[in-house]
Amino acid sequence: MSAYELIIAGSGAIVLSYVYGELAKRTNIPSVLMLIVTGIVIGQLYPVNQESLFQPLEVLGIIGLIMIVLEGALDLELSKEKLPLIRKSLIVASLGIVGSMIAIGFPLYYLFEMSIGQSLLYATPLSVISSAIVIPSVNNLKGDKKEFLIYESCISDILGIMVFYFIIGLSESPNKANAVADFALNLILTIVISVMSGLGLVILFKYIRTSVKIFLFIAILILLYAVEKMLHLSPLILILFFGLMLKNHELVFRGRLANLATRMELRLMERNFHIITRETAFVLRTFFFIVFGLSMVLESLLDVLSLAISVLITASIYFVRRLLIRKNFKEGSEYVLLTMAPRGLITVLLYYSIPAEFKTSQFPESILLFIILFTSGVMSYGLIMRKKDAEVPVRVPNRNP
Repeated sequence: MSAYELIIAGSGAIVLSYVYGELAKRTNIPSVLMLIVTGIVIGQLYPVNQESLFQPLEVLGIIGLIMIVLEGALDLELSKEKLPLIRKSLIVASLGIVGSMIAIGFPLYYLFEMSIGQSLLYATPLSVISSAIVIPSVNNLKGDKKEFLIYESCISDILGIMVFYFIIGLSESPNKANAVADFALNLILTIVISVMSGLGLVILFKYIRTSVKIFLFIAILILLYAVEKMLHLSPLILILFFGLMLKNHELVFRGRLANLATRMELRLMERNFHIITRETAFVLRTFFFIVFGLSMVLESLLDVLSLAISVLITASIYFVRRLLIRKNFKEGSEYVLLTMAPRGLITVLLYYSIPAEFKTSQFPESILLFIILFTSGVMSYGLIMRKKDAEVPVRVPNRNP
């Protein structure tokens, strides 16, 4: 393709993604599904080498994940009143990952003759809720439900990545105790570095006088993310902490820290970051899911065994989620929360990060697409039913004799 054809294709994809976003607001069908289908259609019209797409897909996914988690963190307010909600989100996200890994791992262990470690490694990407799909889809929700889902999806992404690399370290290490100790040490080190880096970046904003500095800070965040990742830390914690510090600056910059930055400077920084991250996440999400659709081999979707296994895995996901949601929420208020468990960007990223020595050719890649389609479809159904329930007029009983 010529340079101008690429420009037209890229611009058209963004315009199309905006149209899909507007359709999603009216139909509650996630725009992600439309983008994936668009990618599949383009791949059929203009065949490409699927293997050449893996690296662009990984780069788009990593930067997109950073922007999406940062966007979600900038929407979250911290207070004493929010602590029960945060605690509940942490419990549901962590137990959801562990429960789903067990429920998915056992079928994979028996069906594909994997080792226990290998089956859990393959189950982890399928156990993580996608903040890339949840965060754009909860705009119409209000109050605690919206905040719970943002917290849960961000925590699920972070914990999913940590568990994924913990399993790899545990499987590769001859000394399991050392592997557990290394994981705990890395977690503590990550939290310390994240807090210090977050504070340092917010303070640094005050002293940089150039008018162009938001993308400079985003570049620094991405740089720190990549460095921490190469050191086998959990860099999404840094992104989450930075966003939370910026959004809740009045809780962080008080006492001795109060003079480090004015309220006006922090509000301006927060507003600018919010605009940039939302716009950037939108663009990256657009290209990621279109490229993911391009990378799919359509013939693989005709595999009946893959379809049957995907249905079984989807049922396992919602069985675990039903237990957790019913346990933690009042009956009657949990329906939309029950259906909000889509798999997406992080699932694809983790799957393609499985080391070569743990990979098996028996596992069909089409399962990934089926799970993304099924869980997004269930989420769409939940949002549509919620919208219909909200539109039902409340009947006031006639008190006249």
